[in-house]
Amino acid sequence: MWQQRVFVNSLQSFCQVEVSAATTAGEVLRILESQNALPGGSGGGWMLWEVCQDFGMERPIRSFELLSDVSASWNADKTVNVLMVKKTAMAPLLSRTAIPSSSPICSGSIQWEYKRGKWQKRWMELREHSLWLSKKDNGKDQVFLCSLSNFDAYTMTRPYKSPKPFVFAVKSTDNLSFFEDTSDYMHIFSCGESEGQNWLEKILLARSYVVYQERNVLTNTSVAASNGGASLSRAGTRKQRPAQPLVNFGGASAASADVPPVPAMFEPGSLLAKRT
Repeated sequence: MWQQRVFVNSLQSFCQVEVSAATTAGEVLRILESQNALPGGSGGGWMLWEVCQDFGMERPIRSFELLSDVSASWNADKTVNVLMVKKTAMAPLLSRTAIPSSSPICSGSIQWEYKRGKWQKRWMELREHSLWLSKKDNGKDQVFLCSLSNFDAYTMTRPYKSPKPFVFAVKSTDNLSFFEDTSDYMHIFSCGESEGQNWLEKILLARSYVVYQERNVLTNTSVAASNGGASLSRAGTRKQRPAQPLVNFGGASAASADVPPVPAMFEPGSLLAKRT
């Protein structure tokens, strides 16, 4: 257990919350609600946000995500990233009930920052909860960009020079130290406002879907609840002595004399028979 500082609406005020490695974002909201820190209660569109001040971006944290997973991706040498609660219109989109039954798909033209300050027009596809880039929409030269099993969508928190008005990023949820090539850690895109909002929504939903499917965050909870909270356990096993000895050493006993001989397992003359 440790004390986690959680800011409310801005960096001007915060609350201390006791959390553990198993604490979820939803549990933090309920704790803050019990402290009367959320006007209108936790159901009024409040969400916990990961604010990455080192990269100038942020993202909403789903109620079933673990805080320990979020903080594990931060640079331990730079304590600039924070957790903040604030209201957002994306709260219904990222709720448990909004998780899609299949991974969302999306495609379209987009500007991709392939190098700092350098942009290229690309055709991007979201399918199988992964992002793919190609020069044209026929996809002949399509290349894999990243999987949403360990990437998520972020919005920018400070002005970013770009060819289009809307800018968003797809950044790894793992620590930067895991990447040999740091350019693979984060990808930034630019497009029109409506297109950008659509991309953001589809990527966020795809990430929710893959967290549900692959990490089984929600299904474990539902299975335990359907069983009345009882945890699954393996039935105990014990060794049992055979009723008859497998090999009879010495003379045959009275009990074994009536037992008919066991036929040979392998045909005479076979290689397996010679080994037995």
